[in-house]
Parts: sequence; C-alpha cells; structure tokens
Amino acid sequence: MIHLHHAVRLRLLAQRVSAAGVISPSNCGMSLHALRQLGACNVHDRELLKRIDEVYRQADLRSRANMFHCLACCVREQCSVYKGLPEALPPLITSMQESILGDVDELSPTECILVMEGVVKVTPYRCATTHLAAILRNRSTALVAIVSNPVELSGIARIAVEAMQEAQPHSTETDGEQGEEYRLRLGWSRELREISETIESRLDSFGKQDLLTLVDAITLRVTPKMEKTTGTGEDRLRKLGEWPSRDVPEECRSLLLRVLSSTRQRLTVLSPSQLSAWLLRVVHLHQQHYPIFMSIVQRLGEQHVRSSMSASQLSRCIDSLGETISICHEENFLSRTDLQFVSSVVNKLLETLVHILEKDGGSSEDCSAYLVPAMLSLSEEVVAGNVEILHPLMERFFIILYRHFGKLTPRERADVVTAVFLWGLLNKKPEHQQERQRDAGALKMSGNDVCSPDAWCKVVLNNMDSYSTLDALQIMNEVTSAVYAEEAGACAYSPLSVRPMLLRLHERLQGSIGNLDGVPSSHLTRYLTSISKLGLRRKADYYCVLKILQGRELTDFESLRVLGVVARHHLRAVPLITETVRCIPSRAASLHPKQKCLVLKYLGQVRAQRFVQVPHHPSLAFGAFLTREEVVKEISVLSAMFAFVGLVELRQFENQTIVCLLQGPLSRHDEFSGIHSATSLSEFIAALCRVDRRLVPTKMIQAVLNVVTSRLATSRSFFVDMADISFWLRLVRERSSLGAYVAAMDRQGESEKEGAEYMTAVSNYVSVAAAIAKTRLMDISGSNDLKTNTFLFNQMAIGYRLGVSLLPEAEERLSCHLDTKHLPQLLSDPRQVINAVTVARQIRHLNPTVAKEVFHFVERNVGSLGAQEALLLGVEMTESLSDAGESKDQVVEMMHKLHALAKQSLNDARRLKKLSVQEVALGALYGVVKRPVSSTSR
Repeated sequence: MIHLHHAVRLRLLAQRVSAAGVISPSNCGMSLHALRQLGACNVHDRELLKRIDEVYRQADLRSRANMFHCLACCVREQCSVYKGLPEALPPLITSMQESILGDVDELSPTECILVMEGVVKVTPYRCATTHLAAILRNRSTALVAIVSNPVELSGIARIAVEAMQEAQPHSTETDGEQGEEYRLRLGWSRELREISETIESRLDSFGKQDLLTLVDAITLRVTPKMEKTTGTGEDRLRKLGEWPSRDVPEECRSLLLRVLSSTRQRLTVLSPSQLSAWLLRVVHLHQQHYPIFMSIVQRLGEQHVRSSMSASQLSRCIDSLGETISICHEENFLSRTDLQFVSSVVNKLLETLVHILEKDGGSSEDCSAYLVPAMLSLSEEVVAGNVEILHPLMERFFIILYRHFGKLTPRERADVVTAVFLWGLLNKKPEHQQERQRDAGALKMSGNDVCSPDAWCKVVLNNMDSYSTLDALQIMNEVTSAVYAEEAGACAYSPLSVRPMLLRLHERLQGSIGNLDGVPSSHLTRYLTSISKLGLRRKADYYCVLKILQGRELTDFESLRVLGVVARHHLRAVPLITETVRCIPSRAASLHPKQKCLVLKYLGQVRAQRFVQVPHHPSLAFGAFLTREEVVKEISVLSAMFAFVGLVELRQFENQTIVCLLQGPLSRHDEFSGIHSATSLSEFIAALCRVDRRLVPTKMIQAVLNVVTSRLATSRSFFVDMADISFWLRLVRERSSLGAYVAAMDRQGESEKEGAEYMTAVSNYVSVAAAIAKTRLMDISGSNDLKTNTFLFNQMAIGYRLGVSLLPEAEERLSCHLDTKHLPQLLSDPRQVINAVTVARQIRHLNPTVAKEVFHFVERNVGSLGAQEALLLGVEMTESLSDAGESKDQVVEMMHKLHALAKQSLNDARRLKKLSVQEVALGALYGVVKRPVSSTSR
C-alpha cells in the first residue's frame, strides 16, 4: 500500500471530485463546501474553476446557491481587495449570478440568505451583478418577517452588518454612473434597523447558543490593535492576545442590550463553556459596565463552575479579566469593591488552571497554550499591584513553566524570565519559608530552587544563543529594571547574583550591534538606561547605541531618558543637547512637572549653559517652563532640588523660578531627611551657596548640611558625592565673610548665634568628609592594582580641599600615578582642569615635573575654561602665590602667568555677567575681579 502525505491525498481527492461526472449535480454544492473546509478549494487553480463552471450549469438552484456562496467565501479569504482577481474568476462569478438571477423568484429563504452573503463578499471586487444585488437587498426586510429559525435570522443580520463594512469598489474615470451606483448601494442602515427591530421582537424564541450566534453576527469586523506600550516612559509587557476593540452598528445597539439582558436572566443554566464565551464577548464589546459582567464573574467564582472548565476556557477567562482590570484603571467603570472581587476570581481561576496542569502533568504545549497567555495578560496588572498573586500559587505556576522551559519558544522564554523577576517570585517572604521547606521536593527541579535567582539565570545562559535581538533586549531591560529598582530594599537578593547574566546578555547584544538598527527607539533607550544601571564604564558601549538614537526622531520621554544617561556618564552628545534646548518651549506643555525638573537637572549636568542665554533664558522663564502652580503644588522636595541645581548650573541667576522654589517646596526643611542621596544633597548645598545669599536662609543650608553629614558615612560613591561641593567649598566655608559685599543694603546681617551654628554644621561636615577622604586615598595609595590615571586628579583635589594630610610616601605614590599624557581628556569637563590645578599646586614641591606639565597644559587651554572655572583658577593661584612668598622658581613664574590670565579673562564684561553675586564676591575677596560698587543683585 502506498502511504501518501495527507495534503497529497486531499489534492488528489480534490482533482478527482472536480472531474465532470464524479459528483452528481445535486451534491456539487455540498462537495465544494467540503473542499473549502479541507483547504483544497483554490480559486487560483484554473483547472478547478473550469470544472466548477461545467458542473454549475447542470446543478439545481439549491446547489447553485451553495456553490456561489462557497466560491464567494473562498475569493474573500484568498484574494486581496486591493489586487486584481485571477483572470478566470470574474467571468465565472458573473455567469453564476446571472444564472441565479434568472431563477431569483424561486429561491427559498435559506438559499436567498446564501446568495445575499455571496453577493456582499464579491462586491468589493466589482464582481457583483447590480440587478441581483438590488433585488436581494430589497428582499432582506421581507425575508426577516418570513423566517422563523433563529439561525437564519442571525444569518440575515450578519449579511447586513457585513454589507455595511465591506470595502467599497474604487470608481475610475471610465466607470461612469455604474461606479456611483455601486457606492450608493452599500448603505444598509434602514434595512439593518428594521432587521434588528424584528429580531428583537422575536428574541424569546432564541436559545442559549442562538444568542451567542446573534451577538457574533451583529459584531463589526475590525483590525486588531497594536501591541500595548507605556505612555509614561516605562515600556509595558507585550500581550500575547490581540485585543481588538469590538463594537456593533448603532442600528443594533438596542438589540445588543436586549440580548445581554436576556442572557443575564439565563446565566444559571449556562454551561461553563458558554460562560467563558459570553465573558469573552462582553469584554471584547467593552460592556463590562453592564450588570451581566459582574453576574458572569460571580458565576466564575463558584467552585463547581471552575472545576468543570477546561484549561483553554480558564486561560481565556483569565485573559479577559486581566484586560478588564487594565481598562478599568484607565476608564474607572467598576467600583473598588467590584474590582477587588474580579481580582480574587482571577486568583481562583489561575489556581484551578495550575491544579489541572499539575494533575495532568502539564506539557510544553500546555504551557504555550494556557500558562504563557495567562501570564502575559496579567503581567501588567501584577507589576502595578492591581492583581496580587499569592506567593505559594506563584511558585506552583512558575515551577510548571520552569520544567518545560527548554521546550518553549525563545519568545516565550523571554516572557517567562521577564515575569519571574517583575512579579517578585524571587522575593521570598518569611511567612512562606516553613511551607516551602515542607514542600521542597515540589519546588525543586534538577536540584534548582524555582525561587532562586541562580536557577533562572542558569536557564537563561543555557539558552543564550537562541534569543533574537528583541528577546535579549526584553530580558536585559526588564530584569535590570526589576533588580536595580530605585526603591531601597526592592530586592530580597543581591543584584550581584544576577549581574553576570546581564553582562552576558550585554555582550551578546554588543556582538550583534548591526541588528540594533532595526530595533524600535523605545527598546534602545531602555537598553541605554539598563547598561547605565549596570554601571558599565566603557563609553564605546554607550556611543554605539547613542549613534543610532541621535539619527532618529525621539519622543519627549525617550529624549529625557537618553539625556539622563548622557549626563550620568559625561558622554558627548551635542546634537541631543542642542535639540533639547531648542525644544524647551514645546516640552513645557508635554512634560509632567517632575520630568521638567529632570530636564533642568540633566541640562545642568551636560554643561548646556553654553547653549542658553545668561543670566536669564526666555524659554526657561518663570511661568514659561515651570509655573507657580506646578512648583507649589505638584513637585516634591527632591524634584525641587533637581530643578534648583539645574537652574544654577545653567547660570539662570535672575530666573524667578529660583525664588519660587526656595519659598515653596524647598522651605519645608523637615523633608530633607527623607532624601537618601548624598550626591543630590551635596550638589544642592553647592547650588544654595552660589545663589545670592539674601534669597537663601542660612538655616536652610544648615539643615541640609546636618542631613548630608549623616549620609556620607554610608555612601558608596564618596568621590562622586563630593565632586561638586568640593569645587565650591570656599563659598560654603566663607559664606559669612562674603556678606559684607553682597548684603551691603542689609546692615542687620545674620545673628551671631545663627552664624555660629552654621559654621559648626560646616565644620562637622568637613571633618567627616575629610576623615573618609583620607581613608579612601590611603587605601588607593596602598592598592597593588593602582594604575596611572586621570581620575586621580579629581580624588586628590577633593582631599586637598578638605584639608587632608597624607603620609609622605602615600602622597608621593599617588603623585607618581597621575596621568599627564592624557590631560586633554580633562577638557570634557573644565572643572576637572581646575582639579588638576589644585593637585599641581599642592605637589609642586613633591613632584614639580607633574606640576609643570599641568600648568603648561592649563596655560595652553585657558581659553577652554568657562567663567566659573576661570574664577576658581584665579582663586587657586592667589592662594598659591600667597604661600609661595618671594620665591622665583619656574613653577611660581607659571602660577603668576596663570593668575594674570585668569584675571584678564574675568575683565571681560560678558564673562563677568555669567557669574552670580556670590561668585563675584568670592572673586573680589581674592582679588581676581574688581570689588562690586553696589550690592545690587544680578
């Protein structure tokens, strides 16, 4: 016996059946429908069309109606409306309609419905016979009065609804009136209204299944929505199911409500499969605000109903309810109590689904068909906290997926790993420990604990080569987001256990960097943020992604994300910075107040002051960017600090937003203790001391100093914390002595007690910082891994400004590892140049060679320094020359020259305008700038 593939058998069978004389004319309609069901009715097969034409002529009216209906359905399924039909098709379809037109009065109601549907389906291809279409359309309302069978009534309604939404044939210049005639015949509104009213009056004759069929018949066909994404900057998980927004024609609205009401009365007699089907339709039609929805959910909450449902039905119900919860939080159509009940039913449905799969063993096919779709439909709400899955159930759920992980598709693996980290499976709760120990065998697989980060990292690494670029990006972005969450204590495990896996993913992505060109910008911006959270220092990794993004048009949120990474890692991205400054007016309307504060912070960090007007940029003016209402009511103290520091870094000293921030959220001194970042607090102190002291209460700075002093001891980034404040430490220390110049009009001054308390706070801060700096510098000097580098200039400068005295051998070893060959790297941030000057003047006796090289470099590049850097250069040189006395050595001569260059630079009125009142006062104190004639604030 010859064994043939089933597809070959069907093809041979189709050829045999379509031969003339094999099937009797009375059975040819049923035979053609059978071929369609088997997928063997190919309208592009010329031989098959020829056989259909031959058989059709001999068939009776019933068979002809069936054959025409079947062929029309095949045409709609296999041919695009926007492309031409196969050459042999239009003549055949036309001849079939003309044949039926001759016997149109003999058509039975059932046959009439079939032909009507066929005509509707071929109309977009300009193959409908006008006369036949007109007769059938006029007959539709008469038919609905004659027909009593609910199935046929639903069929008539379906035809009318389809006719309303079928694409209309395109008319051309040669179409003439016929083209217009086609367009006018596609209204169907009046007929559909009459059909709906008639069916509504006969609704009592419809059975349970008939009502489902009717709802499907009157539901409009639509294109599914695109996959969901976040609108706040944090991309949401992709959902497996495509959730189309369904609706019914307005003419059927009353009928739909009657159907829903009738169904609600019959809910107690509906089978579990019918309950599942109704839930799906109610959700698709967005009718959850009607009583039927909660009635269905209440039935699903009953144990005997859930236990009778199949895994497929349970998964679909979970999917539907997950979508409902998501929509409800946007549209708020359910009460909080109802929403909590829906969430509890979701837990019960999920528990039943897991129980069924545990009992049956569960296969990889079951995971793909039921668990993964349920997981994806709930992920967004679980992460948001709208659905709480109990931890024991979560463990049972993921152990099934873990067992079959290797057999899932790469896309599914990425989704599962993402959910594991985002759902909090790995955050073991103490109350579950005893239960987990009793059931340890069930929760382990090949010696791995399903709640162990190591187990999931291992399976990701084992399948690394199977992931596409998008899969790898999804795992990288979502896991990084979960592990390196901003909230303190967000993870119950160390990020170090997951870091090796993330680094391997990063290497994998860097190895296929060419594939990133086709990746959406939202994914790439998150990837840039992810590698930033990992703390990767190699700038080439950032630039390869940044290069792609700078060639695209980014959304405001994407631009903000990228700008944050550029600021954090001191990357060069002039096009991005200039575009951000240019778009400030438009982003004032599109960004939230918190995001606006971040924009100011980041612009300050990337030295965007080069691209804004000082001391007052029009688009950053008070009320133009940040409004009074936003400052007073909508931003936190931390956001206010970001905005304040950003404005000061941008040298917007006359911007009234600064005053509003100081009098608004920043006046709540007790809230400073809630800020844990020593870096943010230190930068804030420096900014406060740069602003006109008449605007800043001394107690405000003192309050911040007290908080940040306690933060320094536990900080893991001491030198980063101190970078900004050490640069302006003279302004912090000498705030009181600068009062004579900036507050001449305010003779009362500050009280002696207040001044003493302030100086005590400064002294405490400096002493704590100095102790830490000395310890760190001694550790660095004693390290066997110490290599020549330029960052050592910044670290040593901080120590010297804090008054740290190192052991001679430690200081000498550090000075020998200062990298003077790569001094041009310091120009990326001119403040680093001043740090090098600070170190050079301190080690000029210990290592004069390094000091000379630094001073030579600064002399050649003094034009690259900004006004603030020139000011500090002059101050440093003034102090150095004062200490040097009458010495005439070469280094001192170089310092004299640098001092003169700094003073000369600041004699320019345009540059002097870029300094704040306090900065001018500091320069005057050290003789770098002329003493102000009056105290008028700039």
